Parts: sequence; structure tokens; C-alpha cells
Amino acid sequence: MAKANKTTTKEPGDQVTELMAEWQRMGLGALNAMGAGWAEAMADMGSDWLHFVSDRVQQDVEFQHRLLHAKSTHEVRDAQSEFFQRAVEDYAAQTGKVVTTAEKLFKPS
Repeated sequence: MAKANKTTTKEPGDQVTELMAEWQRMGLGALNAMGAGWAEAMADMGSDWLHFVSDRVQQDVEFQHRLLHAKSTHEVRDAQSEFFQRAVEDYAAQTGKVVTTAEKLFKPS
């Protein structure tokens, strides 16, 4: 008769604790010294990046919609021009946000 597999679901906090312990065993114990501020800034950076990507995908869809419904080459040109101008502005703004957040990451507490 085969033994029943017993699977236990770990709490997220327990998983993080185990992961940190594994990092320390691997020689990355210094990550703990970075503190909660560092972890918060990393989370903020990840969240901000996901929002940025989501917004850009939304604009890509809207751009495709405009192209599909364009009735003249002038409408296509205008849609392309507006799309690329907005993309340049968005990427420039996002770069500034990443730099600002990165400054927080490496600023001594």
C-alpha cells in the first residue's frame, strides 16, 4: 500500500524567512543589512514598472485601434506621430522615476 503524500502549504512569511536563510547560506547575508527601506523601495520600483508597462500596453492597443479605423493616410500619419511622441515622453518620465527610486535604494539610512 502506498503512503499518502502529505503536502503542507506554507505561509508567505515562512517562505520569505526560508528564502532569506537560504540566501545567508549562499553568502548573501548582507541583504538583511539593507533593511526595510530598501525592500520597500524595491517593491515600489517593481509596482511602478508594472503600472508603466500596463499603461503602455493600453496605449499600444488604442494605437492599433486608431490605425484599423483610419480612413486616410493623414489619419495614419497623425496616429503614428502622436503615438511615438507620447511613447518618448512616457519613457523619458519613467526613466526619471527609476533614477529617483534607485537613489532611495542606495542612499544610506
